[in-house]
Amino acid sequence: MSTDFLAPERLWLLLLVVALGIAYVVVLRWRRTATVRFTQVDLLDKVAPKRPRWRRHVVAVLMLLGLAFAVVATARPVDRGTENVSSDGRILVLFDVSLSMMADDVDPDRFTAAQEAARNFVAEVDDGVEVGLLSFSGTVNVEVDPTLDRAAIDRGIDNLELAESTAIGEALASGTRLLVNSADPDADPDKAPGVIVLLSDGETTVGRPTAEGAQDAADAGIPVYTIAFGTDGGRIVDPVSGDVVPVPVRPEELAQVADTTGGEAFEARTGDELASAYDQITESLGTTIGEPVEVITELSWKWALAAFLVLGLAWALSLWWLRGLV
Repeated sequence: MSTDFLAPERLWLLLLVVALGIAYVVVLRWRRTATVRFTQVDLLDKVAPKRPRWRRHVVAVLMLLGLAFAVVATARPVDRGTENVSSDGRILVLFDVSLSMMADDVDPDRFTAAQEAARNFVAEVDDGVEVGLLSFSGTVNVEVDPTLDRAAIDRGIDNLELAESTAIGEALASGTRLLVNSADPDADPDKAPGVIVLLSDGETTVGRPTAEGAQDAADAGIPVYTIAFGTDGGRIVDPVSGDVVPVPVRPEELAQVADTTGGEAFEARTGDELASAYDQITESLGTTIGEPVEVITELSWKWALAAFLVLGLAWALSLWWLRGLV
């Protein structure tokens, strides 16, 4: 949202308001000099002991302020923004549930922090946009088909469980098929059937290569926004052997996925950075869900109302404070 003016050239009229202010000060100084030079001050104090003094300055300032507001109103100030003419669309969240998400290099651990951030992200999505949830480890599971039911998505996120291996390529291919099959057959063929948000901390270890899954999404016109979550210092305890296994984040493949599909890649090393990444993705979705149009809201009436109120106050105060001079 930004503010500008439809008739900015009229703002030059503010110079007249400034000139009136300068003239007021000049006249005050001249009158003070003339009063001292030609008037018997002692007699003036007896005849008019309660002169307006500072009150007349308040009235003058209010009048100048009201005139300034009126000038701004004539310049036709507006707010400019964009919104989608329709909020239809689908977002499919691909959630990595491989064992490496147990790493506690992120407070309290990658998995818990990712669940919380995903819930917050879903809550921010427009009510008219369907959201689906797909989890992947060594296998891919559709946890929740695209739906407007946010509570169902929250339950799906809460019920996620960790498992062995990572199949990013298979997850991308499955997610692409799900979005294509969910699309309205009468929809514009040039419009993406949805977008994918992919959260992972690693790289493919089983199944199709990540690049193949990314190409499937690109061929379907589906942009993929990726988030590489974690740090280079991530470690987990192998549940079978009990050994400590390093699980550093691997952002390279995810960046290639975003590049191939026309999405955007993010890296998050903390829960706050993950939340920020989701916020940026939410802002970017307007280019793929619905048709963004410019919305102009004229604010002239607000400035005109402000001018009316301020000038009205100045008039009322002048009647009350300066009535002895009228």
